[in-house]
Amino acid sequence: WQPLPAGPSHLLCFWCAGRCQFCPVGWLWDAGQCYYFSSAKKSWEQSREDCCSRGAQLVTIQANTTLAFLVRTANMDAFHVGLKQDGIRSDWKWLDGTTMEGIFPIQRYTRSFQACGRVSGLGLLGGACTEALRWICKQRAASLQWLQSSPPAFLWGNTTYSCVRP
Repeated sequence: WQPLPAGPSHLLCFWCAGRCQFCPVGWLWDAGQCYYFSSAKKSWEQSREDCCSRGAQLVTIQANTTLAFLVRTANMDAFHVGLKQDGIRSDWKWLDGTTMEGIFPIQRYTRSFQACGRVSGLGLLGGACTEALRWICKQRAASLQWLQSSPPAFLWGNTTYSCVRP
């Protein structure tokens, strides 16, 4: 189904748990989250700032299914993710403050004082934070509540959207 907003554009909805979920144009949906894969290249810090400007954050990975989605989508390109190591002997930490806890092995280390995480078709890697790479932002998908009506419709805020088949 595709809800029709008041304007000329259409939103592609993903049906999940009785709700229609959608992402901003140009973002990919997976399991209730939206992911932005940049085409430009920036340092890790610049990438983090770009995600913030989009109302998102550099992606943090808490499940193997998320890592599998990112690896598959990244293919052989490398993308900054929200993982950082401040000092050679310190723990790797996600931007949300959680430690990596060895769930996902870092396959390559850097000798620099600061190291930042990246994901590619090879998996989760570590490298220099200053290296210009593409990056991945993450934000929660927006949800529309399904109204059991005829014709089918969804409620978003105070607005009702009718549904049409693509």
